[in-house]
Amino acid sequence: MDKNPLKSWFLEFKKKRDEIVHLRGLKTPKEIAYYFTYSRLKVEHPDFCPLFKTDEKCHNMEDDELVCYFCACPFYDYDYFDEEKREYGRCRINSIYGRRNEWGYWDCSFCLLPHRKKFVVKYLSKYE
Repeated sequence: MDKNPLKSWFLEFKKKRDEIVHLRGLKTPKEIAYYFTYSRLKVEHPDFCPLFKTDEKCHNMEDDELVCYFCACPFYDYDYFDEEKREYGRCRINSIYGRRNEWGYWDCSFCLLPHRKKFVVKYLSKYE
């Protein structure tokens, strides 16, 4: 087991996400982006995210616009884990919408970039 809880969470999230893609037979970036909306996932996959049970969202977006595919953002550095500095995670693109919270974790809740359908389609088309 990895000592870094961020990395462990990332690997577990990726596994759940990949299982849904496989289970639903999603092939194209557009299919993936439109399937992974908050409104659909909270109904069809209620265990995907603990926030689904409380109707909370980590980002302030409309339910049909919030795409959860990149909950584990491709720009988040999960390997950065410095216990001595109390700094956990960071943004690889230095988004101005991120901040370090009181516990030392990099908080991206004000960044909406990886949760928009257009971004997910473009990113998956180019990199995955």
